[in-house]
Amino acid sequence: MTLPDGTPVMQINPGETALLYRDIFVERCYLQHGITLSPGDVVVDVGANIGMSLLFFHQICPGLRFHAFEPAPDPYHALVANVALHDIDAVTTMCALSDHSGEASLTYYADSTSMSGLHADAAEEQALTRTFLMRSGFTEEDADDLLQDRAQPVTITCEVRTLSEAITTQRIDRVDLLKVDVEKSELEVLRGIGDEHWPRVRQVVAEVHDRDGSLAAISALLRRHGFTVHHEQDRLLADTNIHELFAVREDL
Repeated sequence: MTLPDGTPVMQINPGETALLYRDIFVERCYLQHGITLSPGDVVVDVGANIGMSLLFFHQICPGLRFHAFEPAPDPYHALVANVALHDIDAVTTMCALSDHSGEASLTYYADSTSMSGLHADAAEEQALTRTFLMRSGFTEEDADDLLQDRAQPVTITCEVRTLSEAITTQRIDRVDLLKVDVEKSELEVLRGIGDEHWPRVRQVVAEVHDRDGSLAAISALLRRHGFTVHHEQDRLLADTNIHELFAVREDL
């Protein structure tokens, strides 16, 4: 499809892609609270989906290098196609990141791919989607009709690695921005960074699902490693457990 700014993009669900465009390109959700990028910086994208964030960063700051991780096959293939289509300097890997290595069961939502994850809860995801739709202007009846028409999720077995493993095997010598959007696995992703690799990380942006105190745990982990941390909520997700977190280290 063609994005509103005229950019062509390979994608799966037009409605989902439009929402990603709003958040990433229009609202510029990743460039808040002191997050900056410069040519030559290295961006690690965990939960890259079809690559909308890569495309945005590539457009606003040419010369970036990317390492992108996406475990679901369909979004991954779109990600690879978008990297090629826009000549983005990226290493792409079809796997999930966590605090351990091996295999895991991924719940995949074909009509809402960005909600797929290792810790799926169908009732919770449906309630969240309903809230989002109604706050976006849908009536209660229309929101229920849309949810009723959704395809059932499927379970996919995917490879799992730690971020420290990826840093070592892909020889990532610096991480100027670590972007994490992994649907409830964000704490595990950050715990998968060994102490020896934290000094390479300069900035972090993450969508955090605050379950069992995970927002406080992630904030404490980042502060322990020298980051200044801020968090806020999208107006359409106010009073839910989803927060956007921004962390910057001033010593790098």
